Amino acid sequence: MGSNLKDTVDSGSVYIIAEIGQNHQGDLEHAKKLIQKAAEAGVNAVKSQKRHTRTLLTPEEYDRPYDSPNAFADTYGKHRDALELSVEQHLELKEVAESYGLDYFVSPWDPVSAEQMTEVGMPLMKIASASITDKETIDAACEGKMPIIFSTGMSTEEEIDQTANWIRDAGVDVRCILHCTSTYPAEFHQLNLNYIPVLQEKYSDFIIGFSGHHRGISMDIAAVSLGAKIIERHFTLDRTQRGSDHAASLEFPGLSKLVRNIRALESAMGDGVKRIYEQELAMIEKLRRVK
Repeated sequence: MGSNLKDTVDSGSVYIIAEIGQNHQGDLEHAKKLIQKAAEAGVNAVKSQKRHTRTLLTPEEYDRPYDSPNAFADTYGKHRDALELSVEQHLELKEVAESYGLDYFVSPWDPVSAEQMTEVGMPLMKIASASITDKETIDAACEGKMPIIFSTGMSTEEEIDQTANWIRDAGVDVRCILHCTSTYPAEFHQLNLNYIPVLQEKYSDFIIGFSGHHRGISMDIAAVSLGAKIIERHFTLDRTQRGSDHAASLEFPGLSKLVRNIRALESAMGDGVKRIYEQELAMIEKLRRVK
């Protein structure tokens, strides 16, 4: 099954991604439940993450003591391993998502993960903000020529330009950039939504979207009104769960409202042609003194 991203955007509809990331807590059944609820909310896709921990971390980083309140183990490497799903488990989640009519894909954080996800036929690949300076991982992600999305949090314009050129040079046809601020949760004054039309003008050969870690859903609606064609939000079943992403995530009611409001906005935007609707004719007769 290929990606529905380009067809969705070409139809005039926003492509909405529920990012489950590591909110599955390293539990396959929990991940399946997240996919089920995301499908009920009406999203187009579910995204997770893939790390090959020994490639991503040096031995010193792997063995570094980790005593965060969000820790799943006593060293950072073991913590990361506890939150990791295997290639086979990601394939199983892909099948589950596709059974609901959703795309399933991942952010690979290292070249080994990118190669693994290409080999098993992921329909999309997402480069996380943390990885956009990692040419080795980006090149591996582009190898399969599937659509590539990259986020721009904590990045300079020069770094964004460099990544865009790497993806162009790799011959990827469907290319996407998500405006993003990498704070969890992001304060409203940090969102800088007016950068969305700047990206549209500068990267006209890319689909432009917005990846948000803020509170609520109003800013996503604003992003769509500014031209975002992709919206990505973290999704959890319980914002109070242990883990660094839950507090910046939407729960099911919020995700459902996000989808509902984006679809309402798509309908409300119209075509820009002024008209009198049939339902207004009776109001003319009732309310207009001079006809």
